Amino acid sequence: TTEPSMVFRYSKKNRVKTLYHVFECVRDGLGYPSIKHDEIGTEQMKYYAQFSLNGNGATDEEAHDWGLVLCMSPGLVGRRKTMKTRSEGGGSIFPSKILEITLTNGYDWSYSDMQLGPETGYAEDFETFEQLWDAFKKQYAYTISLVIRAKDVSRYMEGHYLQLPFVSSIDDGCMELGREACSLSEQPNGWHNPITTVVGGNSLVAIKKLIYDDKKYTMKQLMEALKVNWEGFEQM
Repeated sequence: TTEPSMVFRYSKKNRVKTLYHVFECVRDGLGYPSIKHDEIGTEQMKYYAQFSLNGNGATDEEAHDWGLVLCMSPGLVGRRKTMKTRSEGGGSIFPSKILEITLTNGYDWSYSDMQLGPETGYAEDFETFEQLWDAFKKQYAYTISLVIRAKDVSRYMEGHYLQLPFVSSIDDGCMELGREACSLSEQPNGWHNPITTVVGGNSLVAIKKLIYDDKKYTMKQLMEALKVNWEGFEQM
């Protein structure tokens, strides 16, 4: 995507004519502007503000004046409290991969050939969809925790070995407090980039309907199809 990206802050207060022009732009096929929910973005800024390490998170006025960080995440704008590096936020996770290892007791058979997540059971042993869903949530929570901890380590290393003197010089907070940009985060921004969320969600819906509800296929058949990349199972 282009940086900085272009966003339209959607609100119930938007004029119909304005929305029409936005949709016309999107229809051109370039994917712009992306559409974000204005009220949710504002509340997100207020929520993160309470976790400021020096008690100087977003004010109400600043929270309402948010813009995009990189291409997708709401963040503060201006000369202070902005997100100064990508690692100040979260990271990327792959829900479809999380679902894949959920089916095999947390083991990654298709790529790394190693145990990636906690042992939450095998797909063939889940008698109900709720058991599968519970195992998936445990794998997801483990992954989020791992990403956050990795982010914290990278933030520490950046602050000590990858300082950004120019960025620090144009941030009022860094200049006032004598802090380096990578080590100062007055307004936390816990964005995450869950790539393949739709793939994971669609897969869960398909499993629930075709295996647990309609019983058209069995979990054993699904696992066999996955192991051969659907060759011979195209009708599924």
